[in-house]
Amino acid sequence: MLASKSIGSSDKQLDFVVRGYLLFLLGCTLFSVKSGTTVNVTYLNLMINIDEIQSYGWGAAALARLYRQLGIASRANAKQICGYLTLLEVFVNFD
Repeated sequence: MLASKSIGSSDKQLDFVVRGYLLFLLGCTLFSVKSGTTVNVTYLNLMINIDEIQSYGWGAAALARLYRQLGIASRANAKQICGYLTLLEVFVNFD
């Protein structure tokens, strides 16, 4: 989809597509919520300066969120867990 949008598109349109994809990636993969269908609007602030995105500590942020969600899921009344569970699988299987 991204490649088809970039052919014949202006730089501004391509910029919007890239920001939308990054917002999807952040909201639905790394920092997902239990519903799996919503994206927190706080991630929009991260999209303002697209050139600085590569300098953010995404690994540390994803790990911190995963630890927080594991703490919430360990409570007796918890029924679900959310977060980047692929990171948890890699962490558990890594020797």
